[in-house]
Amino acid sequence: MWRWVAAKFVRLSHLLIMLFLMFGWALPWLMAWWIHAILTPLTRLHWRFNQRTCIFTTWEHRLLQNNHIEEHEEGWFVKEVAEAITGWRPPTELTRNAMLIWMWATTIISIIRIALN
Repeated sequence: MWRWVAAKFVRLSHLLIMLFLMFGWALPWLMAWWIHAILTPLTRLHWRFNQRTCIFTTWEHRLLQNNHIEEHEEGWFVKEVAEAITGWRPPTELTRNAMLIWMWATTIISIIRIALN
């Protein structure tokens, strides 16, 4: 039971960080833009050094004692959320490309907002 609760906490944390990475640039605080401008590229770098897998995905599946499969790699959580909201599961390549473009574009927006502040 404690593993399930801990896994749900990890999933909630994962969701909150994902939302921040998506929309942190739109928050009205300078500190949020700084954190966003640093955290977003670090997240992408982390994926590259962790076999294209987010640490939150790894933790959740370890807690649930699930085996790692290719589907759990970069973009898995975004596809899970998209499917939960829309009922459609986007293809992996589309998800990864959309994440790449969105993350770098919003990082640039955060940097511009910092520079203009």
